[in-house]
Amino acid sequence: MSYNPNSKYGLTEVFVKHDYYSKLRIKIVKKQDDKLILLKYTGDELQEVSEVQTTKKLYPVTKGFMQVETDDSYFYFYESGEHSIYRYKYIKHEGSSRSSKTYSLIEAAIRECEESPNERISVWRDTQTSLGDTVWNDIKQIYPLSGRSYKFPRNTTAIYFDNGATLEPHGADATNAHGFTQKIAWLNEPYKITKETFDQIDMRAEQIWIDLNPPNKHWSDSLNNHPRCKVIHSTFMQNPFCPIEMKLKILSYDPSNPVNVKNGTADAYMWSVYGLGQKAEKPHRIFKGWQKIKEKDFFDLPYTSYYATDFGLSAPTANIEFKFDGDRTFFVHQHLYKPLNEIPCSLSEMFEKLGHAKNKENIVDSSNELNKSEGTKLKNAGFNAIFAQKGHGSVNAGIETLQKCQVCYTDTSEDFEDEYYNYSWKVWRGIVMDEPDDNQNDHALDAFRMGVSWYVKTRYLKF
Repeated sequence: MSYNPNSKYGLTEVFVKHDYYSKLRIKIVKKQDDKLILLKYTGDELQEVSEVQTTKKLYPVTKGFMQVETDDSYFYFYESGEHSIYRYKYIKHEGSSRSSKTYSLIEAAIRECEESPNERISVWRDTQTSLGDTVWNDIKQIYPLSGRSYKFPRNTTAIYFDNGATLEPHGADATNAHGFTQKIAWLNEPYKITKETFDQIDMRAEQIWIDLNPPNKHWSDSLNNHPRCKVIHSTFMQNPFCPIEMKLKILSYDPSNPVNVKNGTADAYMWSVYGLGQKAEKPHRIFKGWQKIKEKDFFDLPYTSYYATDFGLSAPTANIEFKFDGDRTFFVHQHLYKPLNEIPCSLSEMFEKLGHAKNKENIVDSSNELNKSEGTKLKNAGFNAIFAQKGHGSVNAGIETLQKCQVCYTDTSEDFEDEYYNYSWKVWRGIVMDEPDDNQNDHALDAFRMGVSWYVKTRYLKF
């Protein structure tokens, strides 16, 4: 591999850390009396291979390290070779804007393919279009900068290496993650990739890379404490190749700098997220103060249940169950959050599997032909599907109703919770608009809002 020494190209601290942690491999062993038995990890079991000897340090296999039950007789040591596995299944990059996360992972992916014959690395984003506009566009810039040459076609297509390896682009809107196998899967800024899609990718990859600027909350947060997850935090200050004007723009948000305060550019939220790469509450969140309850407590509530469904073909179809206490508190539980094209059966069959009572009212979206068609299918299957009455101002009216109520959601409603934390008003040229931002996930919230609006209207409730 050769590089042009006169090119404006170099490696970053983020790349060096990623390169180190992503390549660490270990072997699993079990102590039996005074012997060490090498084990092969198949994902669902540990198979005995042979007795081994090692002078390397043994580390205990902690709870949750693997998907099988272990006890204090299980250990691992660092070594590559046959029957070894990645020490870190998940390499997660969190940090500020312009910290070189994407560029560093592009370089890591290219090198991995160059050095590993017949390897398959997939790069995922919410849509194929956004992937082409971001990561694949950056790849086309990095190739000549690093002295490499490759003839890129006009479309966003796979990159084929001479050794048989491939670097493949995939949009979650167009690629079915079921049955898709790869050695490494990279999820680039997966804000709109669902937890269900991630789970499918996770089942079929030896290692997962994730990079994102931290929003207030994201499903990937649950990985942070996983024993096989390495979180690499970075900021723009660690990137020597950050363009000076971009660096100055980010620095202008720092509220501790009196010059920024005087110039009116200081912004604590922007500095926290884009400067320090930390989580911060969105300043224009629509809903606040909702409470989390145990799933069991929800089902123990002595109130009538109702359902609500927001349909999506490539976007998630969200189905929730809600109850009302007769005063001003609504309780909600998420049952389904999956695109129709990823559900392996009809929606009516899925509802039957979920145990939905057919006679219970299910308020369904009716805003387009797909929704009307799916709602009609549910009716024909015997479900009590009721089309939501949508009109001008219905969204804001539903939001206003929810803002006046108390809301409790179950601790297993993860997608609902993600939407709740990130649901915000649209901001245009610094002005907060009186409408929700349409560039955000609101599928479960939409279903809940439709259901509550229907309930309040049909019961003539006033808050």
